[in-house]
Amino acid sequence: MTIYVDDDYNLYVSDAYNHRIMKYYPNNRTGTIVAGGLSPGSSALQLNDPKGVAMDRTGAIIVGDSQNYRIQKFSNGSLVGTTVSSNSSNSLFGITRDIRVDCYNNIIATDSVFSRIIKFTPDGSNMTVLVNNNGVGLAADQFNAPFGIFIDNDQTLYVADKENHRVQMWPSGTTSGITVAGISGSAGSSLMRLNGPSAVVVDNNGFIYIADSRNHRIVKWTMNYTAGGVCVVGCSGSSGKGPTYLSGPRDLKFDPSGNLYVTDQGNNRIQKFMVQTSTSSCLSSNKKKLSISIHFLFVFLGG
Repeated sequence: MTIYVDDDYNLYVSDAYNHRIMKYYPNNRTGTIVAGGLSPGSSALQLNDPKGVAMDRTGAIIVGDSQNYRIQKFSNGSLVGTTVSSNSSNSLFGITRDIRVDCYNNIIATDSVFSRIIKFTPDGSNMTVLVNNNGVGLAADQFNAPFGIFIDNDQTLYVADKENHRVQMWPSGTTSGITVAGISGSAGSSLMRLNGPSAVVVDNNGFIYIADSRNHRIVKWTMNYTAGGVCVVGCSGSSGKGPTYLSGPRDLKFDPSGNLYVTDQGNNRIQKFMVQTSTSSCLSSNKKKLSISIHFLFVFLGG
């Protein structure tokens, strides 16, 4: 499950195994299908294992329709999708794991098959490899199964490089990444290490929040990357179902007030953590300014 939270605090969930996108209004556990929801398929009304959901500047829902190898766009209020781009000899891409829309309405997606990040123009007419055209590997210009991504107002890209157990930062225009969390190629449970990071977001203070999936926790890293992280959620060292536990967190996003939403995938739920923030100028980037305290936990969505 991947998620997106819009400016009106509506929560969108890519419910992959049910082949649909669900919308949940604030403080409401009953969702509405806004894309897909029939049997899996490739028609304009269908999705097949969607991974990655976002919203563009017009309010259209953008979906990584992973097993159909395409990016679908659903205009506001419409269940009929249009294909922004699909796998072809002219625009070769594999299974998407996450979708972002930048401040210029470009669509950014992870391509886990080719271990790279790709970029589509808003109308899908042009696809480019944004970072890494060097195959699978551990080098600074490579990934191994990239999952979650985050792009800030300066077009700096952050990538949860899952099987390299690190988060890479790629400033705009650079040809190699900088490890800003974890130790390359070394999984672990200490606060210097990550184990299968699956999502990343960054606040205006430069704090990096990571879904450390196989450690069942959310950790925060500062700009002093060598100092290691701080655990902020799921800090018991094990998975669980209680309100302070997580099981294989998959994704995380902020709402306009800085509340942190976490896809607690192993428990089939979305958790919401309350914090105080101010918002940034580019709302579509989901880049927020957070205080360091979590006030309380609210279980937002059941299984």
